[in-house]
Amino acid sequence: MFAQINHMATISHQYPMLGKFYEAVFGLKTSGKTKPTGSVVYGDGYVGLNILPRRDGYVGGLDHFGMGVDDCEKVLARMKAKHPKANIVKRPSTRPFAAYSGHDPDGNVFDLAQKKDDIRSDIYADQAAQGWSQERYLNKFAIRTPNAEQCADFYMDVFELQPTNKQCELGGYHLTDGRVTLSILPWSIDIFEGMSIKRPGPDHIGFKVESIAALQADAKKVGGMNPYLAGVPLGGSTESDVRANLLKRSATGKYQMTDPDGTWIDITDE
Repeated sequence: MFAQINHMATISHQYPMLGKFYEAVFGLKTSGKTKPTGSVVYGDGYVGLNILPRRDGYVGGLDHFGMGVDDCEKVLARMKAKHPKANIVKRPSTRPFAAYSGHDPDGNVFDLAQKKDDIRSDIYADQAAQGWSQERYLNKFAIRTPNAEQCADFYMDVFELQPTNKQCELGGYHLTDGRVTLSILPWSIDIFEGMSIKRPGPDHIGFKVESIAALQADAKKVGGMNPYLAGVPLGGSTESDVRANLLKRSATGKYQMTDPDGTWIDITDE
């Protein structure tokens, strides 16, 4: 594929502990080359999970995803030719994950790097060099956005992501790089009836696991041993039941849960 979704990023005030959750429950491995004052970076051997400390002025939760492409110049040309509402800027050389950051026609942010330049730098390079594979891995990044069809066209035109046969009750567009799905879900204020309004933007991530039953058992055991590594419960009150139902109707997997920050996770074992 021309493009590969190579990392996902979230922001948290408890970022070191959040990393331990993904390590303990999903088996992600950390990079030993992260700076002690910076983010923590985990990976599944293919996709990285960058957990950033929450700084002043920033909102916690899912923040963006990143892609490696065969040719950044081709991406820039395609954006200018067909999608003038999208934009891209060059990043400082100190940024280890991307040469560029951009946004789609609705303002959803992504990082961009050229594969052959190994822009992932030391943080991902040591993981990639190991070349491991594991049964539990990141397989989806979902966005909820007002102009879903227009954004789906953007990712197909510019990055050559391909439609999949995945579907969810609320519709949307589900595109793949051959392994990881980018789900682009419709946003409208009426879908939040009975709950607080959730702004457009990143919505949830997904994992493929070998067994949902095994994952549930591991999550229960980990949370029982250390309550700081327990996910936030889904449901249990009138409004939280509405939220849980919205996630279920937006999901392409079979089981939904959260991390300790309350970030939604959609799980499949198929």
